[in-house]
Amino acid sequence: LLLLRYLPMGGIVLAFKNYKVNPRNPSFISNLINSKWVGFKNFEFLFKTDSAWVMIRNTLAYNIVFIILGVVIPVAFAIMMNEITRKFFKKAYQTMMFFPYFMSWVVASYFLDAFLNQDNGLINSILRNAGKEPIQWYMSAGVWPFILIFMYLWKSTGYNMVIYLSSISGIDT
Repeated sequence: LLLLRYLPMGGIVLAFKNYKVNPRNPSFISNLINSKWVGFKNFEFLFKTDSAWVMIRNTLAYNIVFIILGVVIPVAFAIMMNEITRKFFKKAYQTMMFFPYFMSWVVASYFLDAFLNQDNGLINSILRNAGKEPIQWYMSAGVWPFILIFMYLWKSTGYNMVIYLSSISGIDT
């Protein structure tokens, strides 16, 4: 409890200080203690910027979408999985859907890059073979909300599906 709950709370102090690194003493703790208290000036700086409300809006919008789709899609898959009668197929599908949960976000980003890379990504290779221009996915701001939502759902749906499936399987037929 102390290690996981109370020790990280010390980092909150950083929000109220003007943190400066002393090149002669690179110790984080020493620099944190010797940095000047600024109170709420860091928060004033944040909320006076033009992009503060954009950040708040994006955070709220993404979390609302993550909560809604993060419940609806895993519940739908859990119901579908519950209807599969052959045990082999049920376990195989469950394992395939659960696999992304165990990958780190770094590995997941490599999977994404394998599809969206402009030079040798799968989607752009298909577009090139069809005679069309490749798309610079990473430079298009309009596609990023969909990419972020898709990646979140891809990584979390399998785990959440297993949780909901365990609840559904406990219901008497």
